Amino acid sequence: ELSENMKSHIYRIAKNKLSLLIFLIMIFIPCIDIVLLLLTNTNYDPTFAFFLSGASRGHAAQMILLWFLPLYLLLLCADDPIQDYKTGFYQVLVSKVGRKKYCTEKIMTSFLISFSTMCVSLFINFIMVHILFFNGTFKNDLEQIKFPDNLLYTFSMSHPYYAILLFSIVCCMLAGLIGALGAGVSLLFRDKKYAYPACFFIWFLLVLKKKSLVYLFQPFTEYGLDVLLPILITSVSIFFILIFIIIIYQVKYNEN
Repeated sequence: ELSENMKSHIYRIAKNKLSLLIFLIMIFIPCIDIVLLLLTNTNYDPTFAFFLSGASRGHAAQMILLWFLPLYLLLLCADDPIQDYKTGFYQVLVSKVGRKKYCTEKIMTSFLISFSTMCVSLFINFIMVHILFFNGTFKNDLEQIKFPDNLLYTFSMSHPYYAILLFSIVCCMLAGLIGALGAGVSLLFRDKKYAYPACFFIWFLLVLKKKSLVYLFQPFTEYGLDVLLPILITSVSIFFILIFIIIIYQVKYNEN
């Protein structure tokens, strides 16, 4: 059950025009990917035309949404503590519920909204590709490629719907975590000019690594569990550790 503070927070975000605009942008970007696919081939298998499958040349829409995801989520909801601090609402809420509840509510709400927004975006894309590529059979010629030692690839090609569900859950979870971290750095810095670069820098470091975070968003690739699981564990651990440290610091040491 949602707390009163969380309900109030979600209501405030739902009424914010900028938050609504960012939400619509996150829905719209995967639609660009569909247009690019329709311009090249209208016979795609719907699961291979799905946004995370990355069938379009250059993966432009994926890069626009997923590489810059922390910035969208900060604008959507995660920088709410900065707004509270600027308006003086921060002191009112902290005196009412305490710093610990205030911090955990901001981070949890940001996680839920970020997770849910990505879910909605991917679900709408899933429905649209099934309408526009109904009865399509083209699989980017991936069925001709064999990786007999790669159980994940073999499973994904045999059960594409399970594959895109699995990768979608991971994508939504990581969106939730970077949204939560965005709320954390907003609590810490209370200023957009520090919070935005800090959150984006952490995300982009993981994206630019040789074993990139973006591998976790792409089904039907050559990367097996031996590659993906360490990336997932490392990324999730970094997000949890940073969020935990920020909460401890805010509750125990930051008196302002």
